[in-house]
Amino acid sequence: MIQAATFIGAAMGIALSTYLRLESGMAMALALFCLLLTWTVVEGTPAARRTWASRERRNEASATFWRRIGTKLVGLAALLGVVVIACSVFPFFTHSSAVRWIIEAGHTTIPISIALAGATILYVAVTDLIAEEPDDYLNQVGRAVLMQDFREEDVLFALRLLAIKCFFLVLMFSGGMAALSDLADKPAWAFPPLSAAWFEGLLRLAFLLDMVLATGGYIATFKLFGWHVRATETTALGWLVCLICYEPFFPAISHAFVPYGEGPGWETVIREGSAVFILWSVATLFFTIIYVWATVAFGPRFSNLTHRGIITSGPYRFMKHPAYVSKNIAWWLVAIPGFLASGLAEGLARAGMLAIVSLIYVMRARAEERMLSRDPAYRDYAERVAAQGLLAMAKRRLTSTAPRV
Repeated sequence: MIQAATFIGAAMGIALSTYLRLESGMAMALALFCLLLTWTVVEGTPAARRTWASRERRNEASATFWRRIGTKLVGLAALLGVVVIACSVFPFFTHSSAVRWIIEAGHTTIPISIALAGATILYVAVTDLIAEEPDDYLNQVGRAVLMQDFREEDVLFALRLLAIKCFFLVLMFSGGMAALSDLADKPAWAFPPLSAAWFEGLLRLAFLLDMVLATGGYIATFKLFGWHVRATETTALGWLVCLICYEPFFPAISHAFVPYGEGPGWETVIREGSAVFILWSVATLFFTIIYVWATVAFGPRFSNLTHRGIITSGPYRFMKHPAYVSKNIAWWLVAIPGFLASGLAEGLARAGMLAIVSLIYVMRARAEERMLSRDPAYRDYAERVAAQGLLAMAKRRLTSTAPRV
């Protein structure tokens, strides 16, 4: 149910923003609004109702409750202040199209900001009422700001979470804006079916859908709906192998050595319109769709470097890392013809660089498994996939068909 709602919400937002011909920032905002609204109606509201009905009433004075709410709002304001400072100081944020759009649209968003402030106070109060343990990290940040006793581990958790949300929200929102501009300029349906431009348009559309879904996931960390972050990555290696895959880190490293993505594309190496070209293009598109399906399976719980619940549906029924596997296969399919056409030395150098990228994703998968394995639910899931997943099924099939001597 939530997978269908996720796809429909994102697709509806993209289609509506394209139909209205909005500029890229407003188009991305509208697509996200449609997605978040769909998530809230389909999964969020029923979850909040169940949680409210089963809450345990606490025997505490009203003054104590409101004092804690005030402390949490102080903590939230402090975290937002850190975001404003970061977005005003670091070039990654100040040069991003997302931050520039927010600044330029600031004069038109004052009524929205006022409404959000009221909704935030209501949300914090309601979430506190239903929480089993209301003394959460937000309360601890507020206590730290007010120079009261606080738990250091909760404040560090809040800062890690803030860094993750701030970095990836700006990155994904900016990427979504660029993808929406490309969709407006070069839609897939404007090109002849099965042509190189048509396939490239479909790939851009798939990655646009992925960008919208990922951005929505970083916004939708609502504890009221059960979408909150349970834990974050704490090791330097875990952060390194994740962040190195994204701007501004990966382009700088790639261009400093061998930019594997440069050179002739597969559509210039394989004759356009040939059977091999169509099969190669369909295979690339197929694995890209599997990658996007993995993002759809996350729904509102998508995020990097965090634990927000164990996903066992969609392609995750068959393997633990379908997004990484399918993404890397698609990259190799796109790149191999160019490697072959670049000559032996340069082709091997480019292939070696892409092999390093794939190795980084292996390390990234291992780091995620280490973090998630603290949860017994993930260990059970991993055992189930090992016994019943795609590799286990293939192994049983090969064993059953192997000749006996």
